[in-house]
Amino acid sequence: MFTYPALLWLLPILGAVILIHLINMLRHRRVEWAAMEFVLASYKKSRTRILFQQLLLMLLRTLAVAAIILMFASPQLEGHLAQWLSGRGTHHIILLDDSYSLNERNLAQGGVPLFDDAVAVIQQIAQYKPNDRLTLLKLSTAEPLLHELPLHTDGLQTIQNVLANLQPSSVAHEPSTMLTTANDLVRQTVGLNPVVYFLSDFRRRNWAVSQATLPDQGEYTPILGQIEAIRQHGGTVRMIRIAQAEQPNLGIEHLHLVEGIHAADVDILLDATIANYGHHAAENVLITLFVNDQMRSQRTVPTIPPGGKTVPPIRFPVRVSGSEANQIEVRLQPDALPDDNHRYLALQVPDAIEILLIAPPPSAGSDYDAASLRSEASAQFVRVALAPGGARSGILVRQELPAFLAEQPLQRFSAIFLLDLPVLEPLAIRALENYVSAGGGVAFFPGANTDLEFVRNHLYKAGTGLFPAAPMMVQELLPDYLTNAADIRVAPHPIFRLFSDTESPLLGTVIVDRYLAVELQNEPSVNVWATLRNDAPLVLEKPFGAGRTMTFLTSASPVWNNWARNPSYVVVLLELAAWLSKRPEQSRSFLVGDALDVQVDPMEYEERVRIALPIREGESYADSVQIDAVSGIASFARTERPGFYAVHRRTRSGAEHSELKAVNVNPLEGDIRQLDVTEIMDILRPVRQPLETLSSFGSASDFSGSQSVSDWLLYAVILFLLAEMFLAGRMVPPLGR
Repeated sequence: MFTYPALLWLLPILGAVILIHLINMLRHRRVEWAAMEFVLASYKKSRTRILFQQLLLMLLRTLAVAAIILMFASPQLEGHLAQWLSGRGTHHIILLDDSYSLNERNLAQGGVPLFDDAVAVIQQIAQYKPNDRLTLLKLSTAEPLLHELPLHTDGLQTIQNVLANLQPSSVAHEPSTMLTTANDLVRQTVGLNPVVYFLSDFRRRNWAVSQATLPDQGEYTPILGQIEAIRQHGGTVRMIRIAQAEQPNLGIEHLHLVEGIHAADVDILLDATIANYGHHAAENVLITLFVNDQMRSQRTVPTIPPGGKTVPPIRFPVRVSGSEANQIEVRLQPDALPDDNHRYLALQVPDAIEILLIAPPPSAGSDYDAASLRSEASAQFVRVALAPGGARSGILVRQELPAFLAEQPLQRFSAIFLLDLPVLEPLAIRALENYVSAGGGVAFFPGANTDLEFVRNHLYKAGTGLFPAAPMMVQELLPDYLTNAADIRVAPHPIFRLFSDTESPLLGTVIVDRYLAVELQNEPSVNVWATLRNDAPLVLEKPFGAGRTMTFLTSASPVWNNWARNPSYVVVLLELAAWLSKRPEQSRSFLVGDALDVQVDPMEYEERVRIALPIREGESYADSVQIDAVSGIASFARTERPGFYAVHRRTRSGAEHSELKAVNVNPLEGDIRQLDVTEIMDILRPVRQPLETLSSFGSASDFSGSQSVSDWLLYAVILFLLAEMFLAGRMVPPLGR
């Protein structure tokens, strides 16, 4: 192997050296001498010796030129000869890919994990060699497990102890960063020949065409560049593929809550997506739902196409208690890779979500006027739609006057509905803005009592307020007797997920008589989700801080429309309450390797937080760690296993508060489809890096590094030139006749 093989094209120069020497031998010069007969007799006697000297001189000159060319090409010797020439041992730097894909079980060999094969390769390398050193790095950890441990008796025992406890991690790794640490170790190696062993399964997901060279720039991708850098620093790279025959695998890609009312003792919908990472269809796939370790439901998927997933997702209804956090788990039937057959979700729901209705106060006097009656009617229709009597919807409705917004904390409410858009005091407006900024949701419904000037100046505020657009006037929607088109057209949005534009017969019967016309002035953050048949906006959504507002530009009661008497009204209001009540943290799932940050209010809780880790298979109790909060945050730096992490905080009064956080594996690592050896070789060809398999590596008994022989070639050049000068000075030139 040569560092600069292109210089070998200079070797044909040796032919010119031989040609010049032969031409010089054929040159004769005449010498007139009286004793010519005596000289000729002497020449004939020594002719054989002179010819041998000429050939030896030609050989020395040829070897000198060849040695100079080879010296600049920098040849590398490997094996025991290289170690003997260098007089140094070898630094074995082992990079062990411990991604959870290495936990794939070889079903043809009794379910032995591929990771065990990788450990067996390390044991082959770690043989008794007192001059050698061994460094072992797992890709899931930053620090080496073993660092330059000598391969003598004590060192080998330490290595065996470490290898006996090695297990694959639950983390997914990308190969682009795998060789960076090894490159640093090669640069730091002094007095030893560094050899970097990279043990991985080389999956298609990591080693597709994105790892090839960049021909336009003439540069390498990061991983190929690291291989080249290791060589330039005197190291050797050996890449060993652990995976053997490809096996099919199924994995749970997603588990999430479906939009809806998430409360205790009502049906909560869960969607699970199953991916098929094999080249053949999966038949009769069994999926099981567990709630708090109790089996609740099972589904059988008739078929999942190769390389595809379940469309639509598998849906599970579940009812849970509101008193504590619930452990939701979906499991697949066993297959070659067990790690992605589980998906976890921590679900804690309230007994009921509470919706606050704000309606205008009644007019002065003993009797309501017409406007007051209409406002009360709006509230009555909304109350019945959200919380009908005799049926549990998971919603509690509380009706208050506008002054309530400034007088009471609003965080307890999942959403707030403002009916007929009453006039609010400045403190109430500020409280409402703070509520939405913190993640709350507000719905606006105009009506006969709406003061457009107030909405324009205090709620819209030139686009900086909660209201999405500048109100103009209340307009009539004239009847359409020609086309008989539906009055309402909806776009895809969760609150309209059960309707499809005007194809819904329910929405097609809704009649809108009047609406609030608005002016949208280049508001990129405002989305229009429903329009009238005259293309005027009807339903608008605007984000505000961490929350959102939904604005219906017609009344909530059947005053400007007949919608409240249509069955679709109940469906839309329930979906609206669910959408505004949505909180991202309610169903958030973490990936293995993510940090868990726990908010700790020092005025309410003690600074120390206890985190109970998931129970491993075979363990009887959960390990736990104690973490002190810094600046109000207790951070658990790195999750290492999937499952449920229980966070326990103690209040200043001594009560304990607990919550669950679900941590899952990265589903992408479950794609264990392989590249062909030829495809991997095409990827590695730009840096001329061979790929070894388990069988070829096992047959090799030499684990020594390479050694440059350029220094030895320099010594040879000097020796050849000195010999040439000595021999050329002693030779007798050929005589002519």
